[in-house]
Amino acid sequence: MDYLSKKSLLTCSLLFLTLIVLPQNRSLEYYIDAGIKNSPLLADLKNQLASSTVDSLIVRAERKPQIEGRSQALYSPSYHNFGYDEVVTDGGNYQAVAAVTQNIFNRKDLENRLQALEIQKQSVGNNVRLSIADLKKTITDQYITSYSDLYDLQFNHSFLELMNHENELVKQFVISGIASQSDYLALQVETQGQQVLVNQLKTQFYKDLSLMNQLCGLEDTVAYELQEPQIDISSSSEAALSPFFRQFIIDSMKLVNERIALDVKYRPRVNWFADAGALSSRPDNIYRHFGYSVGASLSVPIYDGQQKNLELRKLSISTNTISSYRSTYRKKYDQMLFQLNDELKGTESIKAQIRKQLETADQLVSSLKAQLEAGQVKMTDYVNAIKNYRNINRNLNLVNIRMFQIRNEISYLLTR
Repeated sequence: MDYLSKKSLLTCSLLFLTLIVLPQNRSLEYYIDAGIKNSPLLADLKNQLASSTVDSLIVRAERKPQIEGRSQALYSPSYHNFGYDEVVTDGGNYQAVAAVTQNIFNRKDLENRLQALEIQKQSVGNNVRLSIADLKKTITDQYITSYSDLYDLQFNHSFLELMNHENELVKQFVISGIASQSDYLALQVETQGQQVLVNQLKTQFYKDLSLMNQLCGLEDTVAYELQEPQIDISSSSEAALSPFFRQFIIDSMKLVNERIALDVKYRPRVNWFADAGALSSRPDNIYRHFGYSVGASLSVPIYDGQQKNLELRKLSISTNTISSYRSTYRKKYDQMLFQLNDELKGTESIKAQIRKQLETADQLVSSLKAQLEAGQVKMTDYVNAIKNYRNINRNLNLVNIRMFQIRNEISYLLTR
C-alpha cells in the first residue's frame, strides 16, 4: 500500500501495459508493403505497362512489308441466255499468288503512333503511382484506427488492473472500518463498468485489425502489437512533381498527339504492292500463266464535309477544359496544404496543453488516493478523479490520432 501511494497513477498505468500480451509487433510499413504486393489493381496496371511495350513492337512491325498468300478458284458458267458476261468474268478466275504491300512515306504517322503509345505508358505509370498513393493512404488510415483501438485497450486494461487492486484495498478498509460498504460497492460498480469497456475495446480492435488485413490481402487471424505509425511529410510541396498534377500534363500531351494524328490522316498516302504466282481464267492451262505484277497507289483526301475543322474545334475545347481544371487544382492543392499544416501546428499545441492537464490530473488522483487510504476523502471524490483522468487520457489519444491523420493527408498530397 505504501509503494502504491508513492507511485503516480501514470507510472503504474505504464507498468500494466504489458499485461495484454500480443505476438511480435508489426509496423505500418509492413502492412503497406503487403498491400502493394497483394493488390490486384497494381498487378493489372503493371501488366498494362508490359502490354504497351508489345504494342510498340506491333506498330514497328506494321511498317515493314506485309506478305500474304492468296488462292482463289472461281467458275462462272455461261450458256445460251444464262450466265455472267464473260467479258467481266472470263468464265472463271483461278489464282495462287504471293502478294506483298507496304505503305511508304509514313514516318510521321509511325512516329505519332509510337508517341501515342509512349503517352499511354506514361499515363499507366502515373496511374500506378496514384493507385499506390491511394492504397497507402487507405491502409494508413485503417492502421491509425487500429493503433488507436490498441492504445485505448491497453490504457483501459491497465486502468482495470489498478481498479481491481483498489477494490482489494477498499475491501480491507471496510473490514477495518476506515471505509463504508457503500464506498466499496461504488468502486465495484465502476470496476465492472471498466471491465465492460475493456471487452468492447478488445472486440473493436480485433474488428479493425481484421479490416486492415483484408485491405492488405493478408489472411492473418492473430492480433499483433502495432508500432506507432511513422508518417513522412518531408517531401517537396511543388505541385508539378505530384502525380495528381502530372495527369493534367499527360492529358495535354494526348491532345497534342491527337492533333498530329489528325494532320497525318489528311496527308496523301502512297502504297507499293507486288505479287507473283499463277493466274488464269481456265484451270487446265494455269501452268502456262505464271508471272508477277508490281504497282503503286496514291490516295489524296479532297473533301470530307469539314470534319477536320470540327475535330480541331473539339480538341480546342478539351484543351481549355484541361487548362481550367489544372488551374483550379493548383489553387486547391496549395490551400489544402496550408490548411493541413496550420491544423497540424494547432493540434500539436493542444496536445501539449492536454499533456499538462494529464500531469495535473495524475497528481490529483495520487493525492486523493493517499487521502482515501487515510480515510480523509470520500470514495466518490476518488472515483470522479479517476474518471476525469481517464477522459483526459482519451482526449490525448484523440489528439494523437488526429495528428497522425493530418500527417497522412499531407503525405498523400506530397506523393511523388
